[in-house]
Amino acid sequence: MKNLLSAFAILFSVAAFAQSNSSVVTQTGSGNGSAVNQTGFMNNSTVDQVGDDNTSAVDQTGSMNQNDTDQLGNNNDSDVDQIGDSNQANTYQGFGAGASINDDNDSNIYQEGSSNTANVNQFGDADGAGSDGNFAWIRQEGNDNSSDITQEGDVNDGRNRQIGDNNDSDILQQGDFNYAGSDQQGNGNDNDQTQVGDDNTAENEQFGDSNTNQMTQTGNMNYAGAGQYGNGNISVITQTGDNNGALTIQDGDSNGSLVSQTGDDNVSIVYQIGTANGSLVNQIGDDNESYVEQLGNNNTSGVAQLGDENYSSVAQDGLLNNSSVFQDGDRNESIVQQIGMGNFSDVKQFGDDNFSDVYQEGNTNVSGVIQTGDLNESVVSQIGNSNSSTVLQTGFNHMSVVNQVGNGNSSTVVQSDL
Repeated sequence: MKNLLSAFAILFSVAAFAQSNSSVVTQTGSGNGSAVNQTGFMNNSTVDQVGDDNTSAVDQTGSMNQNDTDQLGNNNDSDVDQIGDSNQANTYQGFGAGASINDDNDSNIYQEGSSNTANVNQFGDADGAGSDGNFAWIRQEGNDNSSDITQEGDVNDGRNRQIGDNNDSDILQQGDFNYAGSDQQGNGNDNDQTQVGDDNTAENEQFGDSNTNQMTQTGNMNYAGAGQYGNGNISVITQTGDNNGALTIQDGDSNGSLVSQTGDDNVSIVYQIGTANGSLVNQIGDDNESYVEQLGNNNTSGVAQLGDENYSSVAQDGLLNNSSVFQDGDRNESIVQQIGMGNFSDVKQFGDDNFSDVYQEGNTNVSGVIQTGDLNESVVSQIGNSNSSTVLQTGFNHMSVVNQVGNGNSSTVVQSDL
């Protein structure tokens, strides 16, 4: 009988330990609602709601989950679901740098796995204005994922989904009517999106492992998009100004793209399919356009445009092709197409209204074009192998056409006016 009582005591203590959940709910105001459901042991949930008509729902299944929800203001909504071990979710919708009440914010967090962390901050502007109508959505399935969404302003929308292990995503939005979305599926992916201004959009999609995306937009009505499909790809987009647009698509492994745009109404599109392709685009000014397409492996493209209304198009299909375009002035246009292996093209245009067209088909062709002045035009066509062309034009209204068909041809054009 004594042993039986001891057994009951042990079972009772184990059951009590397994149910050692803790929940603290404090509601001040009217019309607030909170629901907490915890299954497992050592779960912890703290919900504080100050204001009217706030809604909070917490559901934790597993062990050692932790949640902290603070809502200050009216009509805020928070929903947290955690399934697994050692998950942590923090939702804070309240005061920022100012002291205004924040209303109508919505936060939704779901975590499934172990050791995941999620944090949502939605609060007021630095000038003391309230932060209203923001929406944050986090979905994490896997292990050791981390997500953070911070929104300061009104009617911002931040969404993040991570499926896999060891992924990390950070979203920061300051201003009004901004949208940032990220979808990462795989392992070891990293996403960082920062938007300062109004009406900006940032979208990221990464399918694979060890991909990196970084977006920074300062200004209004900018768009940044990145799609990475493969492993070890890197995309960086930085835009400062208004109405800029940048899109990077990478399909393959170890591709790298860097886009920087400063000014207004600039456009950059980078399309990479293959392995170890590299693209660099830098545009400073207004109404510039850059298009880069790389198909194959180990191709390299660099585009720099300084001025207004410049246009650059680079298409590379093959292996180990290299293209460099530098345009300083207004309304310059450069077109480069490389098909084959080991081709090299260098285009430099200084002045206004210059035009350059380079076509290379074959292997190890070399083309160099330098135009200084206004209204110069150069057309270079190389079909074959190991051809070489150099065009130098200084002054105004020069026209040069070079056509090389075969192997080992060499051409030099020099035209000068003062």
